[in-house]
Amino acid sequence: MNLLYIRNIFTIVVTLLTAIISLNYFVDPGAIYYRSGGNFPDMYAKSLLESDNGLLWSSNIISDRELALGLSSHVESADCVVIGSSSVMQIGTYGEPRSLDGTCNTILNLAVSGGGIADHLILTYLAIKNGPPKKIILGVDAWILANKSESMGSSVKLSSRYSANYEDAQLVILNSIQEDKVSLAKYLNLINLEYTKKSISLLWKWVSGNNSFIGISNVTKKVEVLIGTESAVELPDGSLVYPYAYINTAKEIPIPEDYFYYKNRTGSGSGMLASNTYFIDIYDRILSYIIESGVVPIVVLTPYHENLWKFKDSNIVMSMSKNEEIIRQLGKKLGVSVIGSYNPKNLGCKSNEFYDFQHATRECLSRIKMVEKNKNK
Repeated sequence: MNLLYIRNIFTIVVTLLTAIISLNYFVDPGAIYYRSGGNFPDMYAKSLLESDNGLLWSSNIISDRELALGLSSHVESADCVVIGSSSVMQIGTYGEPRSLDGTCNTILNLAVSGGGIADHLILTYLAIKNGPPKKIILGVDAWILANKSESMGSSVKLSSRYSANYEDAQLVILNSIQEDKVSLAKYLNLINLEYTKKSISLLWKWVSGNNSFIGISNVTKKVEVLIGTESAVELPDGSLVYPYAYINTAKEIPIPEDYFYYKNRTGSGSGMLASNTYFIDIYDRILSYIIESGVVPIVVLTPYHENLWKFKDSNIVMSMSKNEEIIRQLGKKLGVSVIGSYNPKNLGCKSNEFYDFQHATRECLSRIKMVEKNKNK
């Protein structure tokens, strides 16, 4: 009886897991499995660049790395290409205030969520291979050169097409291939709860006769970038406008002043670490490769909220300050401009010009170049 019970439980579990895996693989809300090899990312990218006001965007429609891959085929049309994480996703020339005004006439934004050094490597390689543009704007977060291990991340491996360029990028820029353990992230994602919820939601829309999640939806009216619309929008320059609900909520909810809030979000133990010499060397090579390719690299440091900087003696703040110093030293060594700062006071950013402690609004980001202009006078 016990054996039969165990067998039945095992059968139920296996059947359920098989159903979940099949659902996530074929519905594929992030376009990283069944839909990854198709033409949709390229179609979406082309439609975005040709649109007047942008396209509706959601990670349920297309993953940002698939989108960056599609957009990277069109870098020849841009004066500047932006590479980095969500901290620089809003940098663009569409609407007011304009980012990097006076530095870039046109921008193509290739930033991806959680963009790490591997993303910088891949997208720099693709931008120069498919272009090159005149300038590459590199958003270097305070943590990007401070990883605890020498692994360059597994997030890029969630997209087969995107990660296919990883080896080529390493060979061309680093002249070697990093020894890396086989990542199971892509396969474990097939049983991820959040991914399953997205799959169910999209499947329900399809059953209900709503096929918009696999289509391309143009925005019919010009977007007020400081206000937003009901849904997130990818603008024709690849920059992102958040939904107005998110923008308004961020204005209403104050940024926490509790130190442990930041400590728990910037790393365990001692908090954020100072830059790792291994990653500093890799970034040195990335910048050198850009210069050798006849392209001008510009490093942008985006600020963190002033409430985090109130803890001056904390390991987190001391690490951020040290990391900024290291990046500026690297820029000085290579003759690369480093603009912006992790400290909002250096830019004149106000306390209400942040969505959270690490994501500045367009108003704050637009101050980066303005401050640098004033310093050069």
